[in-house]
Amino acid sequence: MTYDLIGTIHKPTGVTLTDAEGFEYPDMVAIEGYHVNILELTPELEPFVVQVNTPSRKFAGRDDTIHLRFSDRAEWLSIGIEVEEETI
Repeated sequence: MTYDLIGTIHKPTGVTLTDAEGFEYPDMVAIEGYHVNILELTPELEPFVVQVNTPSRKFAGRDDTIHLRFSDRAEWLSIGIEVEEETI
């Protein structure tokens, strides 16, 4: 299965901050959940599909990208598609 792990997505709050050197940058806030994009939908992933009006990431700009949101990385791993490698 082809998937793209995004993890946490951040969006601007509309507030502009200034760092110690005087450079301005947007204040960002995390969007709830652990995010993954896929190209093929399987039954076990259907409950995690979210509709996104302005996606922050797609597969090579493909409009058929399917966006998923899990409560956290552990929930994503529990599906069994990605297997976390054990460290020795």
